[in-house]
Amino acid sequence: MKKFNLITFLFLLTINTNVFSQSEEEFKPSYSVGGLIFTGWQFNIDDAEFISKLDTTSSGLDNNSVFGFKPTKNQFEISKNTFYLERAYINIKAALTPQINARLTPDINSSTDGNGRTQFDYQVKFAYLDYTPFTSKNGSSLSFTLGVNSNQWVSNIEKYYGYRFVAKTLTDYQYVTSASRIGNTVIKTTGSYFSTADLGLTTKFTFPNKYADLYAAVVNGNGFKDLSFDNRFKDVQITGFIYPLAGMLNQKMEQVKKTGKDRIDGIADLTIGGFAYLGKLDRGENYNGAQFKRNRFGGMLNLKYNFKKTGFFKIGGEFSVQKNENPSLGTSLPLATDANGLSAYLEFCPPIAQLNEKLSLLLRYDIFDPNTADNATAVVKGFDNDNDNQNLFIVGLFYKPAKVLSFGFSYHMMKYQDNFVVKYDGAVTDKLDRLFFNSVIDF
Repeated sequence: MKKFNLITFLFLLTINTNVFSQSEEEFKPSYSVGGLIFTGWQFNIDDAEFISKLDTTSSGLDNNSVFGFKPTKNQFEISKNTFYLERAYINIKAALTPQINARLTPDINSSTDGNGRTQFDYQVKFAYLDYTPFTSKNGSSLSFTLGVNSNQWVSNIEKYYGYRFVAKTLTDYQYVTSASRIGNTVIKTTGSYFSTADLGLTTKFTFPNKYADLYAAVVNGNGFKDLSFDNRFKDVQITGFIYPLAGMLNQKMEQVKKTGKDRIDGIADLTIGGFAYLGKLDRGENYNGAQFKRNRFGGMLNLKYNFKKTGFFKIGGEFSVQKNENPSLGTSLPLATDANGLSAYLEFCPPIAQLNEKLSLLLRYDIFDPNTADNATAVVKGFDNDNDNQNLFIVGLFYKPAKVLSFGFSYHMMKYQDNFVVKYDGAVTDKLDRLFFNSVIDF
């Protein structure tokens, strides 16, 4: 019986090897080159900016001001507007074998030099090899990605949100995290939850019938802008997405395909997700051995509902928290800083057949608190945990004439908890108003 099992096993292995060899011989490697461009125009509606200059003379003293002095007038040009190129990517992708794929994406981005002028440079955003050794007819699969790869939380949220060209998602948005006075200048610091790409190894497992995707990543934590080999610490991120209606939706899609359609009515997507990021984000340890902590946790929900013949609405959002600890000199107790944020969005595409689902209305509202302690005791006025909350509101109308192009107008309002904004005439306020023409081309 053992001999029969061994012979049978060898026979089946030979057949599988031959089939695999034939599929490898029939497979032809393919390569593609594309691009992604975010560009547009913005206008300063209310002639206001975050305070950057103060009148530190005796006549400028003002106990009611958030920084203890009145902001100087005319800190910027009136009616400020500009065309912008936010980002440009060149996507080079290759299918090398049925199991092996590769991608290289140079990232062209803008920065401001010492003279305040915008300069463009490029760096590697993605550069990885993807290997899928296991796939099954029931939809399950296992893959490994090595190199500079996406942060799977950000990239998936962007896919569901669909309007990265209008504004970055909650965990990628550059909110103000601190602002302090040095002489007559206000130094403002912004930051996001983590980098959108990093160097490391990512494992992905897709569950049977595609009911869920699970990602486990081990990365340097430096982000894609620092690919040096100087980090003995590693960050770990676990990300998961569950599709509870996958079976039902797949059956409905198979049924409508038989009638020559490619669209189902009613609920078209329901996704629930979450992540845990444990690490240091390139903080390492300080000179006396104490270690930093940069942990993040979050969840998301996305629901899309198709109207009877055309049009849809989509609602969703994410909630994410930060757990930060910095070493404290002279004490064993770390300095803890917790932050949290909530983002909700609604996309409405009217059920008008003539529009062919090309016109959509977007609404989005964010709340972000960079320090939830709310117990500031600082003597010097400034941006502290008692007045650091920020709210972002976006409303826009967008048109998509083709799959590769989207554009439209959007209004953005950033509201602060205190009067950190100065108008051209020197008056202070708590909000910024901007008008944008946003466009993206993805080819």
